[in-house]
Amino acid sequence: MPRASSTIKDAPPIAESNNKTKAELRQEALNGVLQVGQLAALTFGQFSDAGAIGMHGPKLVSEVVALADNNSKVASKVDLLIEIGPYAGIVAAAIPFLAQLFVNHGIVKAEVFANAGVVPPEQLDQQMKLVIMQRTLDAQKEQARMEAEMREAMQEFQNANMNGQNDQ
Repeated sequence: MPRASSTIKDAPPIAESNNKTKAELRQEALNGVLQVGQLAALTFGQFSDAGAIGMHGPKLVSEVVALADNNSKVASKVDLLIEIGPYAGIVAAAIPFLAQLFVNHGIVKAEVFANAGVVPPEQLDQQMKLVIMQRTLDAQKEQARMEAEMREAMQEFQNANMNGQNDQ
């Protein structure tokens, strides 16, 4: 399920509902297109374009929905977007992942996607190094525990042999 945009004003959150009208479904689909457009503008540093989409997009969506109500050709094109809707969740999940890769490789700055949870690559670098260190420490502790257990077992085995308890 696509998430509601944090930048497009007056865009209703997209939620699953079987009781929505065709107009509501069209509005949600078109708002999703605006979100993708806004993301593209932000990705390429076109902040004023992203702002324009947020400022004027909802009115444009309303007019297109109204036109689709009266024009079957427009309605058929907009209704295609409704059919694509279920795949928008995959796109919404992929956007932060791809954005993080763009940031990691210096294509865009982390601040551009901060609202999507994207962080500077240095932060990820430190997090991964910490995870690796923790796993290495855990492995070393487990190794030390097994070595201590082996020493104890060996000592028991030797004590049993000294006391003649070995059944051979």
